[in-house]
Amino acid sequence: MTRSAEPMAGHPSETVPSAGGPSATGPGALPGARTGAGDRADGGRRRTRLRRRLLPVALALVLTLVAGCGSLYLYYRHLNGNLHAGSNNLSDAQGARSAPNAAGQTPLNILLIGTDSRGSAADVALGGSSADADRPGLADVQMLLHISADRQNASMISIPRDTMVAMPACHSEDGKQDYPAQKRIQINEALARGGPGCVVGTWIALTGLAIDHYMMVDFAGVVTMADAVGGVPVCVTMNMYDRQIPGVGGTGLKVPAGTHPLKGQDALQWLRVRDAWGSDLGRTKAQHLYLASLMRQLKSNGSLTDPGELMRLAEAATRSLSVDHSIADVRKLYDLGDELKSIPAERTTTLTVPTLEDPKDTNRVVMQEPDTGDIWKMLLTDTPLDGKGRAAAGASPTASPTGAATPSAEAPQGPARDGIAVTVQNATGGPNRATEVRDALAGAGFTQAATVATGGTRAATTLTYGSGRLPQAQAVAAALGLPDSALRPAGESTALALVVGSDWPGGTTFGAAGTPTAGAAPTALPTSVTADTAADDRNCMDVVPQHGRYTY
Repeated sequence: MTRSAEPMAGHPSETVPSAGGPSATGPGALPGARTGAGDRADGGRRRTRLRRRLLPVALALVLTLVAGCGSLYLYYRHLNGNLHAGSNNLSDAQGARSAPNAAGQTPLNILLIGTDSRGSAADVALGGSSADADRPGLADVQMLLHISADRQNASMISIPRDTMVAMPACHSEDGKQDYPAQKRIQINEALARGGPGCVVGTWIALTGLAIDHYMMVDFAGVVTMADAVGGVPVCVTMNMYDRQIPGVGGTGLKVPAGTHPLKGQDALQWLRVRDAWGSDLGRTKAQHLYLASLMRQLKSNGSLTDPGELMRLAEAATRSLSVDHSIADVRKLYDLGDELKSIPAERTTTLTVPTLEDPKDTNRVVMQEPDTGDIWKMLLTDTPLDGKGRAAAGASPTASPTGAATPSAEAPQGPARDGIAVTVQNATGGPNRATEVRDALAGAGFTQAATVATGGTRAATTLTYGSGRLPQAQAVAAALGLPDSALRPAGESTALALVVGSDWPGGTTFGAAGTPTAGAAPTALPTSVTADTAADDRNCMDVVPQHGRYTY
């Protein structure tokens, strides 16, 4: 990851900030100067002498204004130089995009990442040892911010840090380090495997969605923002004490029952508390409450009005912020924020994906299907998660950059069908679907197609493919009529895996008459999901006291 390149001084594409000030001419420019017909006969000579005396003053004023503009421009360049910038996606995963709405607008997906990196002296001072400075950070906070096409609603969806997932192959920013795909790994480790671009790649592979940008903040950024707004109010149902216990952990944070503003390190510790909430799921909820409260603070009158405080915030925030190259510019970040400020807090939904206990490790979780898949479908069709309104007109998925897979009985240009190995699994809840689809593939020339044991019910049909096997996946998808949104990169260099979901209950061509299409999305969240809005300031965190261990 690199610092954002500074714009060249005097480049014609740059807009130099303007500086306001009193006019040097016109009425009121020279208080007390004589004007009008009542002047003495030598008034002209006096005005000439006055102008001569004031010329150096006026020149100094002009130079001051010009210098001010130059200083603002240099400060703008300085802030740009503070930003860390990197590639948005360092994997081979590619997601589907929503079609534009009737007005030609498209949704925006931004991955928000919080890291425990000790990459700076400020971060080390806030926790951990300087010996950790060279250790790759972990992505302990991961949220997908989905902004609707019309910019009237937004959603923040979290995946807990303890969630076990598959990760696609990835490479480092400089291209010198390759990270092989993983079938099973904790999601917060994605950041250490190549940086934020690899976290984005993991989310694309998990959701099937295209992600436009990422923003990553470190410890120091959290503290600075909390201080700048005068503290972020949070609420607990009883006295909470996240004791530091050997072999267990703990932040040492104490918060009395009720609502209290958190500043500085207390704000950071709030985001890291786990055991006092009972689990990592509780930590994710606490993070949502904190961000919702911060949003309310930023929108409230009186916040961030002191120029000195604003400059201090801008300085620290840009030093703590990492973004993708396409938004690595202070003006672009400002424009993005300007777009977001019109979204009402009551139309900003926060939620965590539904999870189940990991059958292989009771201390970890896995995402619950098909419920999690339904959330991604709603985002793909730009369906509001708060239940207010419907999907944007025309907001059906468009072909992703991998290329569209269109129904066809003819062999497409590409790899030989008899050389493509693909497994077929029935997840419809009905009988014989894997065999039916396998036979259809064999009849179309995919002689290496084979069935595997029936799995649990899945809502969506998916075709997972490994690194370098996209052409094979496209050939299978074209033969079966699968839409491009069904293709899911997994990074594994193994056989293709087709899971036939309940959206394809019969027939051998997906989307045939009477068969729902993959583009169809639920109109409401699954019942397993609990959602809040950023406007609700009554939400309070429940403390899990554990026989008094985490209370006082």
